[in-house]
Amino acid sequence: MTGSRNTHPTSGGRKVREIDLHLRQGQGGAEALERQLSRLRGELNSAIRAGEKEIVFIHGSGSGRLRNEIYSVITAEYPSCSCHDAPFARFGFNGATIVTIRR
Repeated sequence: MTGSRNTHPTSGGRKVREIDLHLRQGQGGAEALERQLSRLRGELNSAIRAGEKEIVFIHGSGSGRLRNEIYSVITAEYPSCSCHDAPFARFGFNGATIVTIRR
């Protein structure tokens, strides 16, 4: 994975963590999706512990498989969270998912 982690201020001035789940070239293979989902879980658990309200996962548009898996994981494993597509103007069509963490 690219390992990129950035923060981006929202319109309210709050900083939101952005996690890039893209793989580096040549990192494909059977375990690739599981590595990406493991990173998703680790970063989301960290955000929950830190009391963050939102986190953005950048996955690209591609075939939509990773995006669909992200939605499935959030729905099944994180009842205190919801997710939706990130803004088109910033991330492109279905290029990233915003996870909202409720208390």
